[in-house]
Parts: sequence; C-alpha cells; structure tokens
Amino acid sequence: MTSLPVIPNDSKSPFQRLNTFLDQHLLPYPVKFLTNRVIILATLALLVPLLFFTGDQSFVNALNSYLNVMSVVVSSTVLLYATIADVRDRAAAQRSEEIAKSYERVLEKRVEVEHEMIEQILHNSVQNILLDRLEKLRAEDRKQAEELQRAVIASNEELHRAEMAELTALVQALHQSYFGKAPDAES
Repeated sequence: MTSLPVIPNDSKSPFQRLNTFLDQHLLPYPVKFLTNRVIILATLALLVPLLFFTGDQSFVNALNSYLNVMSVVVSSTVLLYATIADVRDRAAAQRSEEIAKSYERVLEKRVEVEHEMIEQILHNSVQNILLDRLEKLRAEDRKQAEELQRAVIASNEELHRAEMAELTALVQALHQSYFGKAPDAES
C-alpha cells in the first residue's frame, strides 16, 4: 500500500509528527473507501429512498446524516488533496526554477569558456601568422645576406685581382727600370 503524498514539514513539532502519522497510516483507508466506485454508486443510490420514504422521519434523518457526513468527508478529502497538490506544484515550480537558474549558470560558464577558447584560438592564429611572416622575413634576410656575402667575396676577388694586376705591373715596371729589361716569365 502506498502512502499519501505528504506536505514537506518540520518533523520536530508534535503537530507535524501527528500529521505525518495520519498521512502515512490512517488517511489512506478512508480515501480508499471513499474513492471505491461501489461506495460512490451506493451513496448515490441512497438518494432515491429519500424521495419515497418521506413519511419515516427517523430513516430520513439517519440517511440524511450519512449523506451529510459523506459530503463533509469528501469535501475535506478534496480540499486536503488540493492543498497537497498545490504544495507539490509550488515545490515543483521552485525546483524547476532552481534547475533553470543552475542551467543558466552552467550555460553562462560554458559560453564564457567557449569565448575564452575562441579568443585563444584567434590569438594563436594571429601568433602563427606573425611567426610565419617572421620566418619568411628571416629566410629573405638570410638569402639577402648570402647574396651580399657572395657579392662582397666576388668584389673582393675582383679587387684582389686588380691589385695583383697593379702590383704585377708595378713589379715589372720596377724590374724594368732597375734591370733595363722586362722580367722573364720564369723568374
């Protein structure tokens, strides 16, 4: 047998403990009795004798008392369940709101993390582009330095040849002026 849904309460209070006890152990039986289809039909069927036995006052009073009690019990039960349902609906709405707020916080955090990741990716992309450009510039600088070095070496070789040619011409001129003749290729 399942117990009735109870209203959340503070179990320290004697009144709350009594309510909990009644909700769990006593109220399920009258509710099962009152919601039984046979009892509902029998109660409705008791309205018919009230029309035919109007002369027997004690029977009519007893039947009327039973119907009044059943009416109060049904009304009280409906009110109790409506109150319990309202409390459950409020608790569910509050829980739903808490879940929505929690989801919103998680979503905001996720958006923030994704934003940071996108910024990092963009930063890395820009950094990679700059590094590629720097590497290309370095390669161009190395190429220009190598070309400049070859040009300097070639220029130095030309200068060295020219100086050697001048020096050779000077040595020949000195040799000729000192010896009176041009030096031999062998000497």
